[in-house]
Amino acid sequence: LVAEATRERVERAIAETGYHPNIIARALKARSSTAIGFVVPDLTNPFYAELAASVERAASALGFAVLIAHTECSPTIEGTAGRALIERRVDGVIIAGISLGSALPSNLLDRDVPVVLASLGDPDDPRLGVIDHDDLAAMESVVDHLHELGHRRFAFVSQHLREYSGERRRLGFENALHRRGLRPVGVDGGATAIVAHNDTHAIAMIDQIERAGRRVPKDVSVVGYDDIPLSAHSRIQLTTVRSDADQMGRRAVELLVTAAREGRHVGHQEIQNNPLVIRATSGRPPA
Repeated sequence: LVAEATRERVERAIAETGYHPNIIARALKARSSTAIGFVVPDLTNPFYAELAASVERAASALGFAVLIAHTECSPTIEGTAGRALIERRVDGVIIAGISLGSALPSNLLDRDVPVVLASLGDPDDPRLGVIDHDDLAAMESVVDHLHELGHRRFAFVSQHLREYSGERRRLGFENALHRRGLRPVGVDGGATAIVAHNDTHAIAMIDQIERAGRRVPKDVSVVGYDDIPLSAHSRIQLTTVRSDADQMGRRAVELLVTAAREGRHVGHQEIQNNPLVIRATSGRPPA
């Protein structure tokens, strides 16, 4: 919208001075930062890494930058991350995992920041957007599969029981056992079937079992959750519950950006289908 000679002088001045626009000032004036926050508990987990990549791709396609906060499920870090995202006036926040009883979602919502929970859910607050797994149904299918194989001694393992999704999966696992008149045992309590909170921990358990001289699944069956790419590796072939991180990330961004542009909370819930993928790490218990 300016003369070409003017454009050339402005661009030359930008190059000479190294000028960069003040994004915070621009956000204050426009009431939009064209940035969203992404809160993740564990970026070393391949599921969350894939989810983060999907969020970044989808946001970039819509002209939004992504600010990532890695919290390690620490309430203190969650509080710090929430304040930082509010101060940077992000247009919305996607939360992939939080500690039990976390105040982060409500703190953001109370400051009119739209929030989507991706891979966890708290539908009690109608302002939230939720893209969730049906963990209870998934754990029912896991226990049903192992029970039909003949297992009666089950253990559940998790790296982060303080994490919302880990606790919910554990409760779903225990409820499924109770419906069959069973109670969980410890890993060292004679368990013939081990169900892990996620694939990363399931693969670590397989390594631990085989280093102790036992075999999977002849001595112990192991089932994971997420179906990360490594799970289908020919040397692992992990039985697991499938979660579509790419679809979850794209849908979370779509819901969040639409709400942010319309100046409202998301207020929408979707549940993903999470089928059980049966591979080589589950079999009949030893005689």
